[in-house]
Amino acid sequence: MAACAAEFMPDAAEPQTTVQPQNPQNPSAAPVTAASLKNGFGVLAFLPPPVNQKRLTPKDKFQIYVHQNYGPQNFILPAFSAGFAILHPPSGYPHDWVDGGGAFGRWYGDVFVSSTVNRTGRLLAQIALHEDPRYVPSSSKNVIMRISHALAFTFIDKTNSGRNTFALSNFAGAAAGGFVGMGFLPAGHDDLAHAERRALRGVETIAVRNIVTEFRPEWEPTLRKIHIPSILPAWWTPKHSSEP
Repeated sequence: MAACAAEFMPDAAEPQTTVQPQNPQNPSAAPVTAASLKNGFGVLAFLPPPVNQKRLTPKDKFQIYVHQNYGPQNFILPAFSAGFAILHPPSGYPHDWVDGGGAFGRWYGDVFVSSTVNRTGRLLAQIALHEDPRYVPSSSKNVIMRISHALAFTFIDKTNSGRNTFALSNFAGAAAGGFVGMGFLPAGHDDLAHAERRALRGVETIAVRNIVTEFRPEWEPTLRKIHIPSILPAWWTPKHSSEP
């Protein structure tokens, strides 16, 4: 629960580099054809066709990882999640996990370690399997199609060459973040069943993050109107681009 609360924060808190959507206004975009839709899991017709973009090197992917994992947001957000867990503790946790400064520290460590291991697992899988960590937004203006696209991107992402592939890195990261808790969570919550549930929540957070990122063009102007960019400095909310 605590780990999910931190991951559900807006994408500005955890930057995810994106590329330009493939749409008619982009003359360099590849057309959506029957052949392109067959390219890797063509049943998901709302996924974009192969994209032309700067291919990321392992060093580029590592730079994205460092920014996401060691930026100030990854040290601050767990405090909110830990506070929420203290105010609304899950049932069955012992006293030292539900009251006092020690409980806050335990929840903070749980969120920080789980999210760090999750991202590390994703990075290693992305490098080994040649997956691109960047989210590619939908070209549709239909809300349902855009949500469907974001959900599909949880399971199907892009290779380094821009082709659709099974997003094994997402599941590797979610599993790593879920199972790491078996080493420090209290008895009764450190078993295989609980680890599987935490891993499933890790996949759910990826889906939510994709949806938030998909609708970034709609909610970002609102943040500017209320001067959030003035409160959150540039290193917190870097501009998304096709570059790492």
